Formats: sequence, C-alpha cells, structure tokens
Amino acid sequence: MKSEWDIINKIRQLTGERSQDGKIAGIGDDCAAYEIGKGRYGLFSADINIEGVHFDLSYTSLFEAGYRSMSANISDIFASGGKPILTLVSLGIDSSLTEENIEALYKGIKSCCDKYNVFIAGGDISKSEKLVISIAIYGEANQYISRENAQVGDYIYLTGNTGLSKLGLELLQKGEYISDYPSAVKKHLQPEPQGTLIDIILQNFSPTAMIDISDGMLSDLGHICKESKKGFVIEGGKIPHHSEIYKFCNGEKNKMLDYSLTSGEEYELIFTSKIFNDSFNNITCIGRIIESGFFLEIDNSLREIKLTGYDHFSKK
Repeated sequence: MKSEWDIINKIRQLTGERSQDGKIAGIGDDCAAYEIGKGRYGLFSADINIEGVHFDLSYTSLFEAGYRSMSANISDIFASGGKPILTLVSLGIDSSLTEENIEALYKGIKSCCDKYNVFIAGGDISKSEKLVISIAIYGEANQYISRENAQVGDYIYLTGNTGLSKLGLELLQKGEYISDYPSAVKKHLQPEPQGTLIDIILQNFSPTAMIDISDGMLSDLGHICKESKKGFVIEGGKIPHHSEIYKFCNGEKNKMLDYSLTSGEEYELIFTSKIFNDSFNNITCIGRIIESGFFLEIDNSLREIKLTGYDHFSKK
C-alpha cells in the first residue's frame, strides 16, 4: 500500500477542491477552516485511534488511552491557532471490556477535556473487534494559521523539546528502565497539547505556518514545506534536548538528534515566522525556510536529509 500522504492526496483528487463560501482550508491540513464571521474562523478536525495501532493496552491504561486520544485532537485545534470548544466522541468497544473499563476510558477522555475547557457534546457507540476511539472536535480562532504560507527567510521555531515520546515508547515496549525515565514514559502515555503557548505565539511571532508534531519533527516540518513549496535548514546545535534524552544517549550528539528529529506523538508545535524572537525559554529558533531542499547543519556542515517519521502504512 502507498504511504499515508499518497492516500490523502488521492482522496483530495477524488473529492476535488470545490469552492464553498467561507472555506479557508480543507483536506490535508490540521483542521478544516471556515470563516464564520468577520475575523472569526470555525475549525473542524477528526481523528481515529485504534488498539494495536495507536496504543497498546499491555502497557497503556484505559485512562491513558482515552487521555492521549483526546490530547491529539485538541492539539490539532491549537496547531491552527484556535481554542477548542466542543467534541463528539464515538467508541467501538470489544466484548472483553467491562463497564468499569469503559468508565476508566471515558474518565481519561473527560480529564483531558476538563483541563482544556472542551465540552463533550455527544458521540456514538458500537461493538468492535478491538477498541476504537473516534473523535471529532470543533474550535474557533481569530487568526487561522495553516501549513502553506511559510516563506523563504522565515525563522523556524519549536516549542519545548522532542524525543521523549519515542524513548518512552521504546522503554515501555521492552519493559526496561521505566522508573529511570519518568518524563519519557509520561510523555508517551499522557502527552499534553501546547495550549498555554498559543496566545504567546500569536501575539509575539505572527506565525506564517504552523503544525503540531504528531509524526516526527522532520516529517511534520516537511508537511509545512511541501504545502508551502519551500525547503528548510535545521541547525542541529540549536535543537534543545531534555535531560532524560541526554542521559539515555550519554550525550552522543547524533543519537540525541535522531530521537529529537524523528519522535512522534510529541504534540509540541513547530511554526515559521518572519520575526526573530529569543525571549521565551520554551520557544527555540532552530532554523530557516529556504527555496528548496531539506538540510541539517551540524558543525558548520550541511547534510541533505530524508524526511522521516511515522507513517501508518509504511512497511516495518
């Protein structure tokens, strides 16, 4: 089977880009966006999480499965410059789950919703061979940020740091050193969207394009560049690393970079801006947008790199 993005592009071709009043963005972005009033945009997104594909119940609690599923959807709204408002939650439930199991799952979903002020407005429920969590979410924005407006010369910014989710997943799968890396384990099991930074980003950076890191920094920055028809240079020495990544990698530069560049399900934000601003500790400038090509700069040497990250249909 072709890649996830090949399939999405084929669907784009089949559905067409039919003109509709108020439509700003459709298939292929974090959210579909429609202008609902002067300076107001409605944001719509949907996501599906399947047991054995997106989470493994051998090391993920049902509470965590619910929380992380909702977190991914909320993150899409933030990545478009908006605030989430309401959600529809549909569940496919296998026969082995008890009422207590379903309650634990829903408590995880509601805990995430409560934290980010999202109202659960409805949904659906059905029998399924495996647990399926399907979520649709609605939010609104005064300023809609898409993936497609990055320009040559724009600075590339990253919130927080990346790599922990990939490390946490590896430790959980192996069942080793879990207690030694609590931040990595929590980042994978219960990731948080970056809602506290949205207003800071909008007010201080006027972003030209933005995306959340769900598939990996390289892959998701690549989505911005492909939609914008541009390239990038990432400065490896400017990428921040969490202390647990440094500890696990024994400070080995290339190993730390591999975790930071390819770790998915981080839900940090990566965005572009014409403004240079280094006054925020948790927002780091890591590169620039260029005319074409994808490059990593290490020790004053440019390396052309392949965009790698998670793909649902890749052959492992």
